Amino acid sequence: MIVSSEPNVFNQKLQGQSWSQMAASTSDVVVGVALISDRNETFRMRETLSLVYNDFCRRHLCKPLVDILGNFSDPDVEESCLQMILEPYLSFSTSKWADCSLREQELQFSDISGTQLMQSLPPVPLALLFVTLLLEQKVVLASSRRGMLMAASDAIMQLLKPLQWKHLLVPLVPESMMNDLVHYPAPFVLGIPTDEKKSSEILSALPEDVTLVDLDVGRVMLASEFVHDSSSTSSTAQSITRALRSQVLYLAESLGGTIGAAIDDSWASDSPLQVIPHDNNNKVDDFVSIRNICHDFILELLSGVYSCCLWIEEKCGEECTDANEPAIIFDEERFVGIKKLRAEGLHLPLFQDKQKNRSSSSEFCLGIDHFDLILEAFLRTQSLSNFISHGDKESMMFW
Repeated sequence: MIVSSEPNVFNQKLQGQSWSQMAASTSDVVVGVALISDRNETFRMRETLSLVYNDFCRRHLCKPLVDILGNFSDPDVEESCLQMILEPYLSFSTSKWADCSLREQELQFSDISGTQLMQSLPPVPLALLFVTLLLEQKVVLASSRRGMLMAASDAIMQLLKPLQWKHLLVPLVPESMMNDLVHYPAPFVLGIPTDEKKSSEILSALPEDVTLVDLDVGRVMLASEFVHDSSSTSSTAQSITRALRSQVLYLAESLGGTIGAAIDDSWASDSPLQVIPHDNNNKVDDFVSIRNICHDFILELLSGVYSCCLWIEEKCGEECTDANEPAIIFDEERFVGIKKLRAEGLHLPLFQDKQKNRSSSSEFCLGIDHFDLILEAFLRTQSLSNFISHGDKESMMFW
């Protein structure tokens, strides 16, 4: 055992009768260790506990670790003994972050978050989550691991780039606010810990327009209703929702197949250990592949957007001191026409070198015959409006 200093009393207890044998006659005995920090060091603490588990447990047999932790109940054992055991592991975990710049820490955090999400969801459910959020629906992430909820929330936002999530995002919802937030009228992403007292009741009675993502079992339960234009009649809205839901499931299955073919068998939501990206670059590379696939899909979805925009700006005279706010008009019919031509392979960019990912993104063209409702729903999203509003005047027609 590697320790920062030698705990003599503790070593004597280990050499005697094992704690698990002494406690065998006692029922309902629980032994464990928890790390607490006043800073956001979730991944450092998780990696530390994973390393401890890996060192002291063999083939999921935890008796050696149970004996070590159980001896801390003896009042004669050194009070600093647990710190002596954990200090080398904490130092090792800290060394990967301490000397890095904030940008490098951010990138490492993103890699860890992405790997955690990838291991919690198989390819098709992961693709279903991606498409659901792309259309800005209501999503609840559920897990007994709070670090997993934080990681999934961060990784999902990465997959949506270059688009930005412009709605409510609460990675960890306090128990007192759960019931109110799941009935929030606009799109949201909420992280609900399943070990809270009210969690089971709330998760079993979610509104019909909320998609539930169970990160502990790797399952996505798509909402039976979708957020849509309330101006439609009830019967029309129901038929549109059913058709849109079918298109989303079909697209998720196709996209999930592409993701599954690009990565190794990385789904391991039932593993008690954290796969550490620093020591397993293949896992990081797999998430980078997933991120690239999602990025190419979104690039294809956005192709031709600026050519459908008309920038209107009032010319200001010399006496005008206030800057005029330009208006942008978006031609939806032209956009749908471009999507149709691209699906048929008839609409190519004028300058091929201006689209570096043309060859990889062309396979994601959405045909109007199969995905018309998805394209229509995407046109109503805030992320698309935000993307258009941040475009340059030179990239659009202007008047």
